[in-house]
Amino acid sequence: MNTSSIRIIGGRNKSYRIVFKASPALRPTSDRAKETLFSWLQFELQNKSCLDLFAGTGGLGLEALSRGAEHVTFVEKEKILYKNILKNVTHLGYEKKIQVICSDAFKWLQINKRKFDLIFLDPPYDQLNYKSLLKTIYESGLIREGGKVFLETSKHTELEFSKTQNILKDKTIGDVRLIILQ
Repeated sequence: MNTSSIRIIGGRNKSYRIVFKASPALRPTSDRAKETLFSWLQFELQNKSCLDLFAGTGGLGLEALSRGAEHVTFVEKEKILYKNILKNVTHLGYEKKIQVICSDAFKWLQINKRKFDLIFLDPPYDQLNYKSLLKTIYESGLIREGGKVFLETSKHTELEFSKTQNILKDKTIGDVRLIILQ
């Protein structure tokens, strides 16, 4: 088995290594991109409820927990990645602060009733319609008043936002574009 790892870069679990089975379809957020994102959010995570949709390694949600988030829901459809998130959550002692769901993100969005302060979206690049995904999220009532959506995509991906999706932050790092919407 080909394994790889990423680390939590800040907070209570700084330097903890998240080990996972390497896969061409899996593209974890780089340390540099995480540093940018979490510097943007550094005063907004305490006691917040977060959603790590398309969770993959769970790196963004685990980083949020390490930095004081009250709750994280992880949604990941690949069984091996889902089990890996559970293993890391247990190892870090966050069982009471999380929900881990093994499901297709779009199917889960149709049945979810919970609201979140912050949503992390790091889907497989160019494999879905971002406009449709964002429309579904905004129309579903998934985001609490004043909540934010973080989107990570390829810098080459064409994005179209509605008038209600206000871009707060937008930065390109290498081939990756990071955006925070409100």
